[in-house]
Amino acid sequence: MIMKWLVLGLIVAGIWYGFKMIARRNKAKQMNDARAARDGVENMTACAVCGTYVTAQQGNCGRDACPYPG
Repeated sequence: MIMKWLVLGLIVAGIWYGFKMIARRNKAKQMNDARAARDGVENMTACAVCGTYVTAQQGNCGRDACPYPG
């Protein structure tokens, strides 16, 4: 009878610690994802016409003779 209770206790403890490990892993993944999103950096290039720095996504500086397509 005591063996059954001991085995049941070990099973419950194993499940409990398994859920704790999964929760810890998920929290670490969320922290890494948030850090990666926060650390996003874009390179900027100076416009040959006016010298304004523009990103590759922005492209055009807004001047008529801008060499970057907008």
